Amino acid sequence: MRLAVLLMLLLAAPLAAQSGPATEPSVATAAQGTAGPGPVTVEAYYRIRWGSFWDFMAIYREHHAPILAEMQRQGFISAIRTDTPVMHMAGDGRWDLRVTITYRDGNGAAGSDPFYDRTVADVSRRLFADRDAHLAAETRRFAMIEEHWDVIVAPYTE
Repeated sequence: MRLAVLLMLLLAAPLAAQSGPATEPSVATAAQGTAGPGPVTVEAYYRIRWGSFWDFMAIYREHHAPILAEMQRQGFISAIRTDTPVMHMAGDGRWDLRVTITYRDGNGAAGSDPFYDRTVADVSRRLFADRDAHLAAETRRFAMIEEHWDVIVAPYTE
């Protein structure tokens, strides 16, 4: 996910200039308030361009899910869940894919763990020997995203 976030930031710069200033803090900014011990859960929502869902998912399964799975295997991530809505959604609230990731701590979720970053880079190099092809596929996947947002969630207790 962190690789995806980095790539999205690179690709989103031209879009941000078109859409105006952001009104909400980034996930990294928000998660820094939770950095430290204890798990942090982030829900990543994707609105995918009409007609592109299956292409998006094929690239996601081949190029992004293996990185997340390896980060989970190494203990940086404790849980990954992928959901799609059952009913058709319309308008601004429409999302097509939700990926819920529970990081072992806030540092991983916030992007403030340099060891996590190095591990993602190492995993990416190991899993995808042809780096140019991998980055091209991820670029195609990001081009299919109409909108993306992250939400840090916590269990509600009374």
